[in-house]
Amino acid sequence: MPMTKRFQQALFAVFLPVVSMATPASCHQDEVLAIAAKAPAPTPAPPLPLGAVPGSDDTTPAVNPPAEAIIPAGEWTENKTYRFRFERIAACGAPVPSLGPAQRLAPGGLSQPRGETSWVGAYFSVEARQPSVFVSPRDLELRRGGVILRARYTNQPLLSGCQPLLPAKQLKNGESSSGFALFEVPKSFRIKTEDPIVLSYRPTRWGGARLVEVPIRECLDACPEPSVSRATKTAGRSTATNRQKL
Repeated sequence: MPMTKRFQQALFAVFLPVVSMATPASCHQDEVLAIAAKAPAPTPAPPLPLGAVPGSDDTTPAVNPPAEAIIPAGEWTENKTYRFRFERIAACGAPVPSLGPAQRLAPGGLSQPRGETSWVGAYFSVEARQPSVFVSPRDLELRRGGVILRARYTNQPLLSGCQPLLPAKQLKNGESSSGFALFEVPKSFRIKTEDPIVLSYRPTRWGGARLVEVPIRECLDACPEPSVSRATKTAGRSTATNRQKL
């Protein structure tokens, strides 16, 4: 049926506003896309402080264990907290018969308190580099693989070959302390394996302190004296003999 002129005018009146509204919306969308394309890329977030935990509002750096130091016997190592030097390992021998009230023998004696064990001493020195550093024998360990021997720091025996003992004390900046730390070494610990013997030291301190490690010879407390030491003793005996003759 042919569309009348009046019907065409009515249809045009209905659809004209719709077309007029759609056209500006389409143009506006194109303008938004064009502006977004020209806008600069967003600035990346600033990096977190070193050690901060990602995904957390707390930007305080996490406390990581201080770096380790590996030194030979007889040499000083130092850091912002302390200076440390390990000097020697010694066979402690038998307990001294006369003991003070602080050194009491355990039942059965101390030379072999639990089967085939022996007492070994590690002589070392510590100097404080902070206003307050606590030094104690308990901060030393002897390790071989997964076996860890901690130094005795309570009820220490009085042993003839390991004197003086290191006292547990608070050191001020510049103060130092030296002495033996005692280890009760089982016979199985002396059996040579692929793992070396290591002496480690880390003072107990809030926030952590640097770990120091010293490689220890397999002979432990049965190592022969260095030739220089033997020569010095021989020269000393010779000088004493000559003086007696004069």
